[in-house]
Amino acid sequence: MIQVENIVLPNKPLSNFEIEDAVKKIGLKNVRGVFLRDTLPKKSKRNECAIMNLDYTSGDGTHWVGWLKRGDKKWYFDSFGLPPPTELNSYLSDVFYPTEQI
Repeated sequence: MIQVENIVLPNKPLSNFEIEDAVKKIGLKNVRGVFLRDTLPKKSKRNECAIMNLDYTSGDGTHWVGWLKRGDKKWYFDSFGLPPPTELNSYLSDVFYPTEQI
């Protein structure tokens, strides 16, 4: 088990439902949702953050990444240091991301 913000998570790959439940329990604000790369909304909001699996709905899932948008500033985080997928670049455009693996 892993404890984050007094919430206990199973030590296994998490489903979108488990992530959504944890986000609600933590009480994060401006969370747009938990998505797969082919289920992104049509247009981003001025302020939002979200979690996305890099796989498509037809797949079994790869790994989870996240982004934060505050006005014109946009950050993407992938623990493997990979650039954002084309779908997220189209959704956000001009997003900053680190290139080092964590």
